[in-house]
Amino acid sequence: MHSLTKTPITQDTAQSVLFRHFGSSCRISEFHELTDGMYNSAYFIELFDGKRCVLKIAPNPSIKIMRYEKEILRTEVDVLTLVKSKTDLPVPLVAINDYTHNLLESDYFIMEFIDGIPLNKLRDSLSENEARAVDERTGYYLRQMNGIEGKFFGYYSHPERASNNWREAFTLMLRGVLEDGKNEGVILPVEFNSFQSEISKHLSCLGEVQTPRLVHWDLWDGNIFIDPVSKQITGLIDFERACWGDPLMEANFGAFGINPSFLNGYGIEMLSTPMQKERRSLYNIYLYLIMIIECYFRKYDTNQQENWARQKLITELEILSSF
Repeated sequence: MHSLTKTPITQDTAQSVLFRHFGSSCRISEFHELTDGMYNSAYFIELFDGKRCVLKIAPNPSIKIMRYEKEILRTEVDVLTLVKSKTDLPVPLVAINDYTHNLLESDYFIMEFIDGIPLNKLRDSLSENEARAVDERTGYYLRQMNGIEGKFFGYYSHPERASNNWREAFTLMLRGVLEDGKNEGVILPVEFNSFQSEISKHLSCLGEVQTPRLVHWDLWDGNIFIDPVSKQITGLIDFERACWGDPLMEANFGAFGINPSFLNGYGIEMLSTPMQKERRSLYNIYLYLIMIIECYFRKYDTNQQENWARQKLITELEILSSF
């Protein structure tokens, strides 16, 4: 999908990056853009010696982005490294990262290429047992990641806006998104001040969360790679939106529906109490807000995402009001 935040480069530029970091013998035989992502640019590279990798590039610093998106490419590099050292999640190895802007104007890094097909493109062809196994394994992996404890609540790359209190951290996160929307002239179903006032009535349920845990927050089917032959998970990607927060914030717990196999694989009952369900509703609202407001920054060539998220937001506000 077209997005204003994507940084286009040529094969010659990619070749210069490889020469800089790996020497003159590192020559590209195949190069093309990976177009599924909607924020950073990603390019597939195959070398003449058969090695394959992905070059990922942040938006140009001149591009206006949402507050929470600041330096999220650096978050991905750090979190990939952390998760690889602390869990057995199948995540790509980071080969190099460069934030100097000496060669490119944007941050970038190179990671190993993950074989497989995104689950969103393969799910319809899976048998019931194959889909169940993949979803249970996803739950198992995410439980491991959520087991990593942090020292503060908030977005990984924003320690200056962190807190030792989840309610305060989430309030700051939500306020930043609403301010982004207000500044861009986004019209929401509820006026901004009224929106904040209504949400504040429900924030006390966040007091249940006492320990900051590492949250992926974006592990939807498009970020899960599957071997089309064995039907096993080969890789998990896109850790750029990771934060220290409540594991119930993971999109897998209800942003796009409830998957019983995922819940079974996760192994902990997360949605059994009214307060847990209220927290989940708040997290849904936060995600749908971002999905609406980011469209005004990225200038997508279709309104499909915004229209879908607007309807979900209206429904979720009704759900929240029932608590």
